[in-house]
Amino acid sequence: MPELPEVETIRRGLERVLIGQRIRQIKVRETRFRQPVSVFKLQKWVAGQQVEALHRRAKYLLCELKNHSHLVIHLGMSGRLLYCKKTLPLQKHDHIRFIFANDHELRFCDPRRFGMVDAVPPGQLADYVHFQNLGPEPLSPDFTAAYLAGRAQKLSRPIKNFLMDAAIVVGVGNIYASESLFRAGINPQKPSGKLRHPEWAKLARAIRQTLKHSIATGGTTLNDFHNSDGGMGYFQQHLMVYDRAGEPCLVCKNKIRRIVQAGRSSFYCPRCQKNMLRKK
Repeated sequence: MPELPEVETIRRGLERVLIGQRIRQIKVRETRFRQPVSVFKLQKWVAGQQVEALHRRAKYLLCELKNHSHLVIHLGMSGRLLYCKKTLPLQKHDHIRFIFANDHELRFCDPRRFGMVDAVPPGQLADYVHFQNLGPEPLSPDFTAAYLAGRAQKLSRPIKNFLMDAAIVVGVGNIYASESLFRAGINPQKPSGKLRHPEWAKLARAIRQTLKHSIATGGTTLNDFHNSDGGMGYFQQHLMVYDRAGEPCLVCKNKIRRIVQAGRSSFYCPRCQKNMLRKK
């Protein structure tokens, strides 16, 4: 699934080409997604509008329009956005097309149809159902060691699962949680309520560094992710532990281990990320 850096990479790429463009026409070939697409809402609030700005909230892409409505897109498991000339032959899973006055278009392609495309009327974004109960952005000033420590008080929940809870912090998905914990030297199984303040400080810093590094390298291409011009991300070339079970740690040469937490794979180095049960 595309995570925060991938969505931010797409946002920045589209920002360069969509600002000021008018959406002349919308063509919907498929409406059956995890949330059914409302063609009526798209035609009423999005069609004919000029793109004023592009934002991101968690893993959602927000296209702000001149009438103060918003086009909201989530890529789901396999969604892609491709900005191209409208003459480019359509592919099987190009389900929604936003055609601009400059004869280019933005295509939403989603083979598994777990993505989402929605229109939010003016003045309703603050109360939008999908944005309720979300934690702070990890690259915002609100994301601090003190905030994390406060949310984790007395919790026995493993720190890896804690980080992946969008009510705690948005956008730290499976890949980046494993990578950030490695950078901070924290075992993914450690109870979140047992972390000390220096560990929280290291972890908050590691999360920001990991996400910024991934954004700078265009995101992580694992299976389905491509950016808005069809290119691939390259952060996977810098992965320290994720998907490297059995391979030597790039720091200490010990073998990377894989465990399953809440149905998701976690990767860590047992030497660099000392076992939570090891006595000092």
